[in-house]
Amino acid sequence: RKQFGVAIGDSVMLGAAGQLRDDGFIVDAAESRQFSNGADTIATLNEQGRLGDVVVVHLGTNGTINSGDMTRMMDALAGVPQVWLLTLEAPGVSWIDDNNAVIRDTVANYANVSLLEWAGLTDSCPGDCFASDGYHLRPDGQVYYAALIDGALQGLG
Repeated sequence: RKQFGVAIGDSVMLGAAGQLRDDGFIVDAAESRQFSNGADTIATLNEQGRLGDVVVVHLGTNGTINSGDMTRMMDALAGVPQVWLLTLEAPGVSWIDDNNAVIRDTVANYANVSLLEWAGLTDSCPGDCFASDGYHLRPDGQVYYAALIDGALQGLG
């Protein structure tokens, strides 16, 4: 089984942690995690030499992304050959569009970073995918989410 790398996120990713582990990820996802806390985690993992060759980041559901935190996170990810940033989907959450703009701008400015669009894909999920809030994952959504990430990484060889 291929060891892909590290996946860092909030409660949305936490919902699919089991599937991501099955796909070969070390998952560090936490409920109500703020972007700044995720950036701290990435900086610590970088200092410990534990990021690996692939890092998937899905953060920003629980609050605004501060540009300083994004820069700090990207500095810590500079030595990672392949970084994937997921966009966000959370109906009715006011900061999501702004955060997605920051994520897309970041991807455009770093050669080692690719974009994985989660925003707008949720309608394509087959089955009973989401909790009543429209973004936390139910079992069908967990499978869909992990398959999206796994599919993007299959292209890496």
